[in-house]
Amino acid sequence: MHAVATRDTAEGGHERVTHEWVARRVARLLGRPYAGSADAASRIAPGAYFVPDDTLDADAASRLGIASRDDLLGGVVPHAFLATKVVAHTLVDTAATCIAGWNHALSHALAAHALPGYTAFSAVDARRAYALLAPAGEVRLKLPTGIGGRGQWLLQDAAMLDAVLAQLPPGYLARHGVVLEMHLVRLITFSVGEVEFGGQSIAYHGTQSTTRARDGHAVYGGSALEVVRGTLETLLATPLEPLQREAVRAAHAFDRALREAWPGLHLSRRNYDVACGEDAHGHARCGVLEQSWRIGGATPAELAAMAAFAEDPARQCVRAATHERHGESAPPGAEVYYQADDPQLGPLVKYVTVSNV
Repeated sequence: MHAVATRDTAEGGHERVTHEWVARRVARLLGRPYAGSADAASRIAPGAYFVPDDTLDADAASRLGIASRDDLLGGVVPHAFLATKVVAHTLVDTAATCIAGWNHALSHALAAHALPGYTAFSAVDARRAYALLAPAGEVRLKLPTGIGGRGQWLLQDAAMLDAVLAQLPPGYLARHGVVLEMHLVRLITFSVGEVEFGGQSIAYHGTQSTTRARDGHAVYGGSALEVVRGTLETLLATPLEPLQREAVRAAHAFDRALREAWPGLHLSRRNYDVACGEDAHGHARCGVLEQSWRIGGATPAELAAMAAFAEDPARQCVRAATHERHGESAPPGAEVYYQADDPQLGPLVKYVTVSNV
């Protein structure tokens, strides 16, 4: 069992340490030895299992010998942009600049389950998108490479949009694109997902929390999940509160549309962030923000739930939560998977808890 590092993360930083903790935990659940980190450019002996720190493209997966979702915890995509939030929205029109592999029909199908917004691959199209969205209320700009709540701006006006676009590295728009999306108030962000490996499948819904980083920014603070054995279809068949059901339905429809359009996707971990709140006119809105087909902030909770199910075959549901706190300590009884002075974020503790539903 190998971890696969593809992202440029800080030595001793929380992301790298968490990745190794996750990989070791997966190895334990599979009953396999942990063989350490593998280079994404190398070929490993057949039969190996992988835990990448990011979604892999088809070429990287092929080099590693990954042939199906049974070979990894995460995902493999034919085009890198499919793994980012840009797929959730349409372009401003069919004449807009787009990236190679863009599927107009798919973007329209997915937009039906997302918040009102647009994807843009040029500054001209980003300005057009802002002009279309601004009359309905505030607009949020998001970078597809942003993680944990960073790389986002609540735009005050068109001049601020131009200022943000001017900060982007040369070629960023054409390579990655940006998302411009309706801003919601009284927002609840749900995590909805399904994980399958080692002959076990779980599905869950939950909510995310935010915390304050050392620089004062509101960043990801953890996920609290209610987990069941089975699939998203199993989850939909359980009793859910109306808002929870709406979020799970949106994620399930989004997931199904993507996988039907791209049957070559290899996905063993599928997570969707779903936003429910109100627009500027007080109307309720609910839609998928983005998908995650790699290990993420909720992964330690997912693995803790799978371990609880493995220990008790009669158990059908469990609560599992991750917590990320800056300058604090973990409570007694929590399983800590990172506690140190992160090179970029300062003192940080990350831990997971499990309890009965």
